[in-house]
Amino acid sequence: MQKPETKDVFNYLITPLLFLTVALAGGMRIAVEGNELRFLAPQLITLILAAFAMVLFIRGGLVNLRERVGERLGLTENLSGGIFLLSLYFATAQVFNLVTPERGLLNFCFNLFYFLIFFNNLFVVFNPPRLVKSLAVVLGASFLLKYLLLADWFAPSDSLGKAILQKLMQTASLGALDFETFASATGYLAFAALMLYIIGLYLIAPPVDQAEELLYRIFIERHKLSPGERRRLLQAVTEATDEDDEIIEAEVISERPAKPQNITSDR
Repeated sequence: MQKPETKDVFNYLITPLLFLTVALAGGMRIAVEGNELRFLAPQLITLILAAFAMVLFIRGGLVNLRERVGERLGLTENLSGGIFLLSLYFATAQVFNLVTPERGLLNFCFNLFYFLIFFNNLFVVFNPPRLVKSLAVVLGASFLLKYLLLADWFAPSDSLGKAILQKLMQTASLGALDFETFASATGYLAFAALMLYIIGLYLIAPPVDQAEELLYRIFIERHKLSPGERRRLLQAVTEATDEDDEIIEAEVISERPAKPQNITSDR
């Protein structure tokens, strides 16, 4: 029996289990009173954002659909590929559900921020590692804003000044500026789920060599090139393309031997 390769173990076992764990842990919340464990299903807007993210993953080269599903693959490979894609989709939806306030005006602002970023990134060229880094920055900033700044600001406190400020903010926003607080253990659980999700994205990201990274930097920073450098770069790319697609046409010319000339000499 042939031993499975390490790449196959990561692709078909470890990463789907990792994303399924994130999908489960991303919806867990621990209430302040009684430490009651609650599970919050993802909102509709998070499912839409996860669909945007999946399109971005495919376009950025993070996920190769031809390697996951397709007619040329067997039944087992298509089944495992479908499980992987579903686990990645629901994990992405639950991560957005995790780092977004549950209700109110803040929920709308966070989701609008994500939507604008994804809509803009659909027209930007990414390579897989940079795509993972940019998503990690967005999710990390949202996590810090929700579980450190907002959670501390809206947490119940014995301070009279803080209570008055909270009341004034809710009154000024006509009750729209609302934030649901949870136990501190929720933040630790959210941090663990977020880290597992980022690690999973790094595991599925294909490696990028130095030549590809250099080509990406040249394409992104092409405005720094002078007109002469752009022309030389375009000429080099054109010559390389012509060499790959060159069709050599040859005409066979048969050379007949020259007729011997009669040399007469006068004697």
